[in-house]
Amino acid sequence: MWLIYEVTFRIKPYSVQYRDNRHQPHMSSTSPLSQNLIDFIRQGTLQTFSKGEQILRGDTKPTGVFWIDSGYVKVYSITDSGQENVHSIYGPGAIFPIVWVITGKLRPVFYEALGPVCIYRCNREQFLAYLDQDIAACKDVLRVAVEMFNNYADRVDNLEQTLSSSRIIHRLIRLAEQHGEKQEKGILIKPPLKHHDIANSANCSRETVSRELARLEKKGLVSYKEQHIFIPDLQLLSKELHSN
Repeated sequence: MWLIYEVTFRIKPYSVQYRDNRHQPHMSSTSPLSQNLIDFIRQGTLQTFSKGEQILRGDTKPTGVFWIDSGYVKVYSITDSGQENVHSIYGPGAIFPIVWVITGKLRPVFYEALGPVCIYRCNREQFLAYLDQDIAACKDVLRVAVEMFNNYADRVDNLEQTLSSSRIIHRLIRLAEQHGEKQEKGILIKPPLKHHDIANSANCSRETVSRELARLEKKGLVSYKEQHIFIPDLQLLSKELHSN
């Protein structure tokens, strides 16, 4: 009865982006699960993590179902050469690790705090039992899981692009859509990402990301606010993507 293709699903905010229109910028909408389910999760254990602290290891059985109350989490695997391969960035409202929650199977992925993170952890069996009793929660989870599957399909398309500049710009657009905060003069990407995080998610070197961001900054397409990337005009950045 469950889709098991995804590593995660999100409770709030999420975005829908169809593959035949994947370069048209838009901001995410909000579609929370029922407040009853959120209240149930919050009956679990509250845990806090500092920047760089591992929340889950890929070789360790999870101790429950995790729900992000605040902060951002980097999800990655380790290649044979010891390099990080960033799969996704989870923000407030994300639940993980969904494959283990539904099937009991472990995946070799790691979860690391990008900054201060607050997470609630609840019992897996109790969580599944709750979903069995709440058809509305099941429908919400199914819809969000399908939308997240579409996001991962879009990411595969991104990695198939030949030019590293195109992959980097596309990644910035997706981050703005998924984790962007609308401000008066543009969009602030909330997760405090470093150049190597973007590089490890776009299959290129940190030096390449640094050069491309410097080029975009010179053209006025990106800037910085403390540790965050700021995009003054998402439409203009999208046009830059099409011009590559």
